[in-house]
Amino acid sequence: MLRQLAVSIATLIALSHSPLARAEAWFEVEVYIFERQSQSTEQWPMAPIETKTNRAIDLISPVVGQAVVSMSNESAPCTLVYDADANSHCAESTSTGTNTDATTEMSNGDALAISGPSTASSNAVTSYRYPSVIPSEIGSSSQAYASQGSGPVLLASSQGQFASIINSLSRERGNRSLLHMTWQQPMTGKSGSVPIRLFAGKDYSASYHFDGRQIVQQAMASSMQGDNGTTGMMTEASAPLMPSPVWQLDGTLNIYLSHYLYIETALNLRKEGRKLMPVAADEASINAAATSTAAAPAKVMTPYLMSIPLEQNRRVKSDEIHYLDHPEMGMVIQIRKMAQPNA
Repeated sequence: MLRQLAVSIATLIALSHSPLARAEAWFEVEVYIFERQSQSTEQWPMAPIETKTNRAIDLISPVVGQAVVSMSNESAPCTLVYDADANSHCAESTSTGTNTDATTEMSNGDALAISGPSTASSNAVTSYRYPSVIPSEIGSSSQAYASQGSGPVLLASSQGQFASIINSLSRERGNRSLLHMTWQQPMTGKSGSVPIRLFAGKDYSASYHFDGRQIVQQAMASSMQGDNGTTGMMTEASAPLMPSPVWQLDGTLNIYLSHYLYIETALNLRKEGRKLMPVAADEASINAAATSTAAAPAKVMTPYLMSIPLEQNRRVKSDEIHYLDHPEMGMVIQIRKMAQPNA
């Protein structure tokens, strides 16, 4: 009798540690981020905080961007273009026998970002072409629900619950919506958690570098002088590549479960301003030659893209609405309990 009882207890202990016995905890997350006008005199960091967006899950690009997958296939060169319904087709080639790569196809003034190798082929790279401004409301085209074994799933805007909160905050003077989205995701411990990529607002890549320096626009001639004395048009190969987007709001939100729920934000809000910067090298040399002195390079007030960080780590309770305050922006977040998704 005691032996049978011992075997039963051992079996129960083994089952309790089995992966099949441990139900994965799922939660529904809703986030609203807005920019606010303030008269803060706080000095922000010189450079954007590190966000590590390369390893984050991106739920926004498939909604707001146009995906293009460049494939290298000797038998059938093809650039796969995905439409809104996730159907793919080969893009038309610009010349006979050659296919248009992602960079060439997207050099029409829109921002281009490379997301990495595609699962379709080891030689495929998925790129996204973005509008110059991202809409603040992000959601799937129809109602969506997570399934067992899947990763985070973006929900439709109608599945959110922040309508009254957004209306109330939007009516306050100086507030402007940046991002509102809702998704479902499984929760793990900190070591196994993967952050969600958040970005919104305007793309500043045409005017500023990522570090905030202003891009000096160089006058480009529409034609160039050839070796034989004739004037030829600039070749396509010499055209500059599209820069990566510099979003008004960009960073990550990481949520993990360790007895309690924890949220970690690493976001940069970019704002145009002015900063005391050294004069350009050519201007400095002219000034030095004029004064014939070895004085330090002069500094002038120059347009600069400021980086305002929202970096917090907070323990929260499920189903409660939490507000992360900041002089220049605010975040409202709710993590709601949900039933285990079906297979």
